[in-house]
Amino acid sequence: MTTVAIDANVALALVVPLPYSDRVVQLFTGWQARAVQLAVPALWGYEVASALRKAVTAGVFTLEDAVTAVRHLWALNLQEVPGTIERHRRALTWAEQLGQAVAYDAQYLVVAEELKIPFWTADRSLAAGAQAAGADWVHWIGLSG
Repeated sequence: MTTVAIDANVALALVVPLPYSDRVVQLFTGWQARAVQLAVPALWGYEVASALRKAVTAGVFTLEDAVTAVRHLWALNLQEVPGTIERHRRALTWAEQLGQAVAYDAQYLVVAEELKIPFWTADRSLAAGAQAAGADWVHWIGLSG
């Protein structure tokens, strides 16, 4: 079975109208057709819930919409990779290498690197930085692939 890692913003584009939602739907349609497993770090759920809460406070979603979105996203049957001391250590190393003040994004890189799978992100600068560091398995959703 093929597996890919995704960040929270990629999944959120399935339920929140974002400029890149059409591209994400296209990717997910292909992944579903090929029975691709999705992998995420344990922090993914917290990021998704926080983003949905922001959508509610911004008036984009009602609370009911956000709860429905949570149900839809958790139905994606994600492989949630728990944090470990070693994974956090590697995330700190990635964050240092990318010049990031926090290590959230780096957690996604660690999951993809460890599982030896592609990582898809909506964060153009994260993708560019990781690719510049030699991570050719990182893909920005704005690019073909």
